[in-house]
Amino acid sequence: MKSQKKRAIAALAAFAGVLALAACSGGGASPSAAPSGSTEADPFAPEQTQIVVAGYPQNAFVSVPAAMENGIAEEYGISVELQPAENAPAMLAQVISGSVPIGAVNGFFSVPAALEGADVRIIGEVIRGKEGTQTVEVLDDSITSPKDLEGKRVGVVGLLSGHQARIETAINADGGDSSKVEFVNLPWAEMVPNLQNGQVDAISVTSVFQDAAKALGTKAIIDLAIEPGLWDAFPDAQWLANGAWVDANPNTVAAFQCAVVLRGAQLALDDEDVYESALRFFDYSDEAIANDVKPNLAAANEPVTIIPEMMYELGWIDEEFDIAAITVPLPDNCG
Repeated sequence: MKSQKKRAIAALAAFAGVLALAACSGGGASPSAAPSGSTEADPFAPEQTQIVVAGYPQNAFVSVPAAMENGIAEEYGISVELQPAENAPAMLAQVISGSVPIGAVNGFFSVPAALEGADVRIIGEVIRGKEGTQTVEVLDDSITSPKDLEGKRVGVVGLLSGHQARIETAINADGGDSSKVEFVNLPWAEMVPNLQNGQVDAISVTSVFQDAAKALGTKAIIDLAIEPGLWDAFPDAQWLANGAWVDANPNTVAAFQCAVVLRGAQLALDDEDVYESALRFFDYSDEAIANDVKPNLAAANEPVTIIPEMMYELGWIDEEFDIAAITVPLPDNCG
């Protein structure tokens, strides 16, 4: 299992290196100082008015239609289009290559890319974890705490993902050895069938897949959003931007931050009608809306130090990394 992890780490490093070579900025080195604050930028004078962002047509991204449907984006002279994406690695590749300027990618993918020389910047949070909505579920009554996962197979969506990092951290903190756990990459739809058939001993699930697991009689042994003493809620997705594009379009970045990251997210949080309308924009049915659990829309962009710290402690990266170096502060002049 240790050799499996080493191969996965090497693969991720190689992937990040390839992406760095593809960067439209021609590579570049990891930033050594925090990006200049966007308070110097004018969000009401964007250099570009049409912005395409990669993400998922799901409730986590309601800030985009909320900003568009309620005239907020128009106030800053921009139009924002959400382009459906396959997964986080695909969005990372798109952002670094410049095929889209902004994508929803969290630090577990962006930090290794930055360490490999990719010029990327975090310009806002999409969602933070919400207690009870993402859990590690088991059927085996002998598994009562994280350390009991030693020698077991655990299903995660994406090896070396944020879910895997949190599970490994919880196992080690509980007195177990995470190197003795086999992590299996499974699509969401295959999680519950694999648990039910005994192909895996635990699964990390959310949304309807969590509901399906609990219908089998599972119990949660780890909450992936909040584990007291280990981590508080932190971003499960962040708006990651191409660094060269950010430098060339500081006003556009500020306009997006004001319209989507701050005001769009806050309006969707505060106004149930706006939130439901955004869900309908994503073609949610009446039943899906009735069963929906509103995500934790942070309307923030704090440097998430827990992510590189966790990765370093687990040996996923071989040097410490200051994520503030690629985090662009939110504007204070949104009006």
